[in-house]
Amino acid sequence: MNILQRIAVRLLFGTGPYEAANASSRRGSIPGAAPQDAKFDLTASVRSELVRRSRYLVKNSGFFRELVGNMALYAVGDGIRPQALSPDPEWNRAAEEHFQRWARSADITGRFSFSECQHLACRALDTDGEVFVHRVLDDRDLPKLQLIEAHRIGDDGEDETIDGVKLDPVGRPVAYRLLDDEGGFDDLEAAFVLHVFEPDSPSQVRGAPTLQHSINHLLDEMELLALEKHAVKDNADVSRVLKTNRTDTDDTGDFQIPGATAATEPSDPVTLQRIIGGKMVRLNPEEDLESFQSNRPSPTFTGFLEHLRRDSALGMIPFEFAADSSKVGGAGVRLVVAKADRRFSRRQTVLIERMIRPTWLFVIGHAIRTGKLPPVEDWTRVTFTTPRRITVDAGREAQQNRADVEMGLKTLAEHFAELGMDFSEEMEIRAQNAKALLALAEKYEVPLELLYRPSGGLTSLTPQPPA
Repeated sequence: MNILQRIAVRLLFGTGPYEAANASSRRGSIPGAAPQDAKFDLTASVRSELVRRSRYLVKNSGFFRELVGNMALYAVGDGIRPQALSPDPEWNRAAEEHFQRWARSADITGRFSFSECQHLACRALDTDGEVFVHRVLDDRDLPKLQLIEAHRIGDDGEDETIDGVKLDPVGRPVAYRLLDDEGGFDDLEAAFVLHVFEPDSPSQVRGAPTLQHSINHLLDEMELLALEKHAVKDNADVSRVLKTNRTDTDDTGDFQIPGATAATEPSDPVTLQRIIGGKMVRLNPEEDLESFQSNRPSPTFTGFLEHLRRDSALGMIPFEFAADSSKVGGAGVRLVVAKADRRFSRRQTVLIERMIRPTWLFVIGHAIRTGKLPPVEDWTRVTFTTPRRITVDAGREAQQNRADVEMGLKTLAEHFAELGMDFSEEMEIRAQNAKALLALAEKYEVPLELLYRPSGGLTSLTPQPPA
């Protein structure tokens, strides 16, 4: 073996200690170029094709639509609400009321509330991989949000941007290029644009659909299922099969139908369908009439489709949570729900940090600037109330939660936050209820225990005068 042959063998099979990096003639080559920045891997054409296919699936695949819908349903629910944490309780209440009034019509078009904007943004993360929120002032100098879909931000043929994003020398976004229907564009200053996406790489500039890895799986499933449905229909149309050793069936054959003409062949399916149940069919010794039984779809085919769906759900939410939980039980159900809850919590964090918190600062900051709210110290401090977390055993967890609150292991604020409630609002209502109960007990001169006891039940039904 000469030197050139040795070099060729080393290039083909590799000589390094990392087996995964060694090439083999029995293994296919990995597509793609050498490792590079994510902004060069996810080019404008690749991202556009991913978005096109993902939008097709969300319109035509029930499984894809269920995954997207579940993420928005459990992560956003009826909306993630801010709760002010400044040292002034009165200012906190006023700021929250101001934000709630604004949230009824948050979109620049006046069509969507802030809760609906959160839903649209959450669905866009899974379908398009990203959404852009432009913070603007309308003609009445009121703060509004302009939701911009992924296909509206892009290149216009110039080399100034990377897929519609203009970056400075350190990679910081400076402007986003908004494309219009007439072929023009407008550069939006990055300081007023919220780019909502889940980053997978430090060098990532644009987002890709969450189910990017399963797009081909789901498209193949739809094609295979369509072909199998056609096959089942064709098989269902065949009721009986005539087996014969003869090369043909003459005009005097057993399936001759009275009134049939030369234009109507005795073996024509339309003619054979005129043979109805309860009739005797005479057969020659070399003929055999059998009922046709189809084995489609087979259990193997349905198992294959389930494999495609399971692999498609990986990386988003568990398949058992989204589609079929019949095969898991006990600890398996708790594991599935816990994994799904972590995914929902992660999506909530992305929405809060990239969209909801900046929106709170935008709306409340505008109210302070215009004099609608007084400036206070630490007005930027805010927390957020998310929807109630999912659970498997509601009774057991509720009992443990009450014990944690009574023992001081958990605060009331944490308790209400897990239920998707606001601590200040709930305690305000509780105080009002307590005051009303005390007033009723004094008015009718009955013990308070007859109206309400925190531990439940009544110890005495004998009315006692108030102290």
